Amino acid sequence: MRSKLTYLITVLFLVLLCFSKIPDCPLYAQTDDYKIGAEDVLQISVWGNENLNQEVIVRPDGKISFPLVNDIKVIGLTTTKLRDILTERLTSFMSNPEVAVIVKNINSYKVYVMGAVTSQGVINLKSKTNLLQLMAMTGGLALAENADLKRACILRGKNRLPVDFEKLIHEGDASQNIDLLPDDVIYVPDSFANRITVIGEVKLPGTVTYKDGITVLDAVLMAGGPTDDANLNGTKIVRKISPQGKALLRKGNPESTSQLIRVRLKDIMEKGKLEENIRLEPGDTIHIPASIF
Repeated sequence: MRSKLTYLITVLFLVLLCFSKIPDCPLYAQTDDYKIGAEDVLQISVWGNENLNQEVIVRPDGKISFPLVNDIKVIGLTTTKLRDILTERLTSFMSNPEVAVIVKNINSYKVYVMGAVTSQGVINLKSKTNLLQLMAMTGGLALAENADLKRACILRGKNRLPVDFEKLIHEGDASQNIDLLPDDVIYVPDSFANRITVIGEVKLPGTVTYKDGITVLDAVLMAGGPTDDANLNGTKIVRKISPQGKALLRKGNPESTSQLIRVRLKDIMEKGKLEENIRLEPGDTIHIPASIF
């Protein structure tokens, strides 16, 4: 019940924040004019010349066909710029043509969502959208439980934008709330490296999500608890050694890449020896062996 309430509060916060007044983001200099893209539908009208009123679709090559002026490359142009080009070309055929260009349907404003989200794929946007607005949209950027926000990023062409998803979501840092551009890729990696693996004599062997402050007993209980055959005082934690930690080791094999920590889990559970209830680190593996009796 508490987790559901937390989720609802988070969603409400995102919705309120994304529709509030947000300062301009330095990561992307916005312009007010929409730039025409492939598959967009344009309505072109020439006043007093109904035969020239056309609804055209921007082809994949970025061009449109229009009477009298043949093909025009329009991708990347604003409607104002396209109007000026059409007006100039039609001047050869009529006096003072009055041209209007409207984007009737936007089909080129697509962003791509990949990684640890509940729904991957292409999202079609119809207007200027920022990151928080995308997250608040149904079927948008709904993060999976195992999402690694620290390594999440936005890819724009060959560039990786310096967006801090943790500051945006957990601290409400609006400076990270950038406006999305067509073809942006939002990538949220999986936090497999931050999971805790529990194996051996537990009811539900597998992985559990790492959280700050999680202990060995927490992880074992999340894995369904020990089986009747478990040798609880034979519990071991296998911990990978970081390069910094390895340099501090004075004993043992200097080439070792892991550390073995013994835990008397039975004493923790039955005798209340909480000092034995070790806090875990991302990537730890807990092994509870079977009793030989």
